[in-house]
Parts: sequence; structure tokens; C-alpha cells
Amino acid sequence: MSVPSHTVQNAQHANPTSRRRVGWAFIVAAGSWLLYLIFAITLAADYDKALLDASEDLGTPANRLPPEIMAEITQDHPASVVTAVLLLFVPSLLILATRRAAAVTGDRWGVWLAWIGAIVLWFYMLITFGLFADPQDLPPLTRDLDVLTVPFVSAGSVLSLLAFIISAWNLHRHGWRRVASAVAAGVAGVLLVLSLAASLASGWDEPVPPVGLLPAELILGIALVVGSAKVER
Repeated sequence: MSVPSHTVQNAQHANPTSRRRVGWAFIVAAGSWLLYLIFAITLAADYDKALLDASEDLGTPANRLPPEIMAEITQDHPASVVTAVLLLFVPSLLILATRRAAAVTGDRWGVWLAWIGAIVLWFYMLITFGLFADPQDLPPLTRDLDVLTVPFVSAGSVLSLLAFIISAWNLHRHGWRRVASAVAAGVAGVLLVLSLAASLASGWDEPVPPVGLLPAELILGIALVVGSAKVER
């Protein structure tokens, strides 16, 4: 469906400050995932290696390891808790970004999906904190992590990616950096499809990763901020 000419004209004359606020919200959201990746390859590197070693020893995918084994590894590598705490914080930044986008477009589906995805991921992360309990006496849901990890992480990731796609596409329809917002939505859509295909190919031993938001959020955020600067000049 074509965008009405008055919508495009309004977007062209939109307040650069408003556009910059939306752009920076998506850039900060992308930056949180970048920070997570940095922590994962530094502070949590030994933890990930221990998981892979246990996976090879037991002949079981890392996400299917017995929870008591995961608890022992987690307690042997307490620095990994930093990435876990960060993952509690990251979803809130997507909520903020989609809320700012919704203030422009009037759409609420992106915000609602961001909230639902965040709740799913938060609930899952809270379950994982049970790994710090006695490995032989884990909390009820924590002892089922070998079954819950893939569906919970995948559901949270899919909902988060859909929230971004809807928000970016509605910015496109509203006339805000139409090409960049369409490209960002397309990148997120392609990554969602590829991630789902990879998870299916693994026999659902690997979840859909939420970090797929990183490149799409950067594209949209930078385009909005740079576009604002051009308007000011």
C-alpha cells in the first residue's frame, strides 16, 4: 500500500529531535547486544568452553545438558552471571525503542510484542538463576532447563524480532527514512527466517538467538540519527 503524500511530507518536516530520540533508542538497544557479545567472549569464555567440553563428554547438545551438570559449571564460573544479569536488562531497551517508535506511528503491536518477548526472556533468566542452588536440590523449573531452554529462548527471540520488524515497518509507512527502515525490517525478517531454519536443522537443539536484533537495530538507529543531522544542516 502506498504512503499518502501528506504523510511523507510530514515526515520530511518532522522534528529532528524526535527523530533523533527514536534513532538513539534503537542504537542503545543494539549497543546492549554488542556489550553482551563482548562479555560472552571475555568474562564468560571459560564458562562456554566448560559447557562445550561437558557436551562433548556426554554426547549431548549444550542446551540439553542435565541441569545438575549446568549448575556445577555455573558455580565453577561465577563471572558468567554478568551476562545473565545483562540479559535481564537488554529486553527493556527494545521496549523503550518500540515505545518511542509507537509515539510516532501510533502502532502498539510492536510495543506489545516487545513486552511479551521480554517477559518470556525474563522468566527464563530467572529460572537459570536457580543454577546457583545445590546441584542435587535444584528448584522445580530449573531442574527442567534441558527441556525449557530452547522453547523459551526461541519464543522470546521470535517475539522480539517481530516487535522490531513491526516497529521498523511502521516507521517506513510513516515516511521516516523509508529506505533504511524497510531495509532494517527486511534484515530482521531474513535473520528470523534463517535462525528458525537453523534451529529446525539442529533438531531444535539450538534456540533462535535474540542477538539477531543487533544489525537491524543499528541500521535503523544510525539512519534516523544521521537523517536528523542532515535535516538540521
